[in-house]
Amino acid sequence: MENSKIIKIAVVGPESTGKTVLCEQLALHYNTIFVPEYARDYFLTKNIEGHTKEDLNIIYEKQILSESKIVKQANRFLFCDTNLISGKVWADVVFKSAPEFISQNISNTDHDLHLLCDIDLPWVADEQRRNEYNRKEIMQMHVNELQKLGLNFEIIKGFDKDRVKNAIIAISKYF
Repeated sequence: MENSKIIKIAVVGPESTGKTVLCEQLALHYNTIFVPEYARDYFLTKNIEGHTKEDLNIIYEKQILSESKIVKQANRFLFCDTNLISGKVWADVVFKSAPEFISQNISNTDHDLHLLCDIDLPWVADEQRRNEYNRKEIMQMHVNELQKLGLNFEIIKGFDKDRVKNAIIAISKYF
């Protein structure tokens, strides 16, 4: 399928809000593929405790590179498990400012829609998650960033199949 016809949808939000599962389920529903979150693989081989802004530059450069490669295999939709919006919020929380790559590229995001996963799911701890107690603040930071950039977004709520159904309804409003 021709790349110009692919609709790119970023699934963003605070930690432990079901982004990866939602991407998987939406890709299955729409018979397409999704771009996994590169940071997950990156921190399997590197200690997350001492990460730097330079790590975020590497992570989000690779995330965008992955999108550009995988989009060629997509069928109408490409679901992206994170993008520069979440990268900027992450950097603002941890470092109080975004690294150069994110700052220079965030306004050029080419996602047609952002699905912002709400914090209505219970927190699930893992080795890479750090923000259990400020999820509400991080959620609002995502809203603020999306609004500031004038990007299309829908907040996705609900558990399990309801969350997927709500995402499908949101997508159908636009496409």
